[in-house]
This record gives sequence, C-alpha cells and structure tokens, in this order.
Amino acid sequence: MNITDISLEALENALSAAGESHHDYELNKLSGVRDEQWAGWYSAYVLGRLGDFVSPTTLTNWLEEVPNDENWSALASKYVLSKLSSV
Repeated sequence: MNITDISLEALENALSAAGESHHDYELNKLSGVRDEQWAGWYSAYVLGRLGDFVSPTTLTNWLEEVPNDENWSALASKYVLSKLSSV
C-alpha cells in the first residue's frame, strides 16, 4: 500500500485496534506496568495491517508527537496523514 492508498478511516481503525491490543499486552504481559515504548508497538501494528507506507521510525516519532486526548486515534490519524502529505 502506498501513501495515497491510506484513508483516514483505515488509519484511525488501525490505530484504535493497536491501542486495544497494546492495552491487553500491558495488562496481561506487563502486569499493568505502562510500556514506555508504546509508539513502536503501535507503529509495528499499523504498518503490519496497512503496509509499509512510511518507515517504522518515522511513524513512531509522529505518534509520540500527538498529544494524549480522549479521541487520540482520530487525532493521530489526522496528524499522520498531514505529515504524509508533506513528505
């Protein structure tokens, strides 16, 4: 999948699913300890689901720049798409 094939909805759904999966990981594997490397997890999940539309390091950095918000997946997907359009 290339950059032009990434839709806002697909990216938001992938980020939301990554969040759910990562939450389970923190609860079950880390015994409730916060994973400070969460953005790398999200990046791997999203790129695995949607394809390599950007490097994992770049996506990880972008995700770390998004402020924590109630609707983080929506905010993050808009931010990532805006960054992709400027690449």
